[in-house]
Amino acid sequence: MQRIAAVFAAVWLGMQIMAGYVAAPVLFKTLPKLQAGAIAGELFACLAYSGLMVWLFVWWVSKRSATRADRRTALWAGVLAVLLAVNQFLVTPVIEAHKTQTENWLLSLLGGSFGVWHGVSSLIFMLCALLAAVAVWRLYAVKSYE
Repeated sequence: MQRIAAVFAAVWLGMQIMAGYVAAPVLFKTLPKLQAGAIAGELFACLAYSGLMVWLFVWWVSKRSATRADRRTALWAGVLAVLLAVNQFLVTPVIEAHKTQTENWLLSLLGGSFGVWHGVSSLIFMLCALLAAVAVWRLYAVKSYE
C-alpha cells in the first residue's frame, strides 16, 4: 500500500511540475490570453482535485503506520491537502470573481486585485510543489530502509 502511495505521489508531483511550469507558459505564449487562462484554469482544477485524492490517500496510508517517519510523512501530506483545498476552494473563486466581475465573500472581506490573488495562488502552487517533492523523497527514502 505504501509503494502505491509513493507512486501516486510521484506521478502527481510530475503532473504539478508539468502543468505549472511547462504547459501553462506554453499556453500563454501560443494562445490568446483569455483562452489560455481558461484552459490553464481547467488544467489546474483537475490537478487540484487529483492532488486532494492523492495526498489524502498518502495521509491515510502513512497515518496507519506505527513509525515516526511515516507519521511525519502523514503531516506533510495533510498540509499539502489543506493547501490544495485552500487554493481550489478559497483563492480560485476569488480569481474567477475578478475575471467575471462578480461578487465573492472573500474578495469583499479582504479586497485585493486580480494580480494579488493570482500571486497568492502561484505561491501556494509553488509551495505545494516543494512540499510534494519533500514528501515524495520521504516516501521513497523511508521505504528504502525496509
